[in-house]
Amino acid sequence: MSKRTWKIGELAKLTGLTVRTLHHYDQIELLTASEVSDAGHRIYLETDIEKLQQIISLKQLGFSLDEIKE
Repeated sequence: MSKRTWKIGELAKLTGLTVRTLHHYDQIELLTASEVSDAGHRIYLETDIEKLQQIISLKQLGFSLDEIKE
């Protein structure tokens, strides 16, 4: 059984966030991809999407990225 994966563009489209935002989250180590392809592409798994959903929810509640990272 193969696991479902998403590249950064697919994840951006799925969540409504921009690729730039996802790159920023990766840069500040808030959300990093579980895998990286041989070509260097970020590969996100379902667990990453769950974490991203938590980040989005906390942002909507007014938490800063620093607070969320803690």
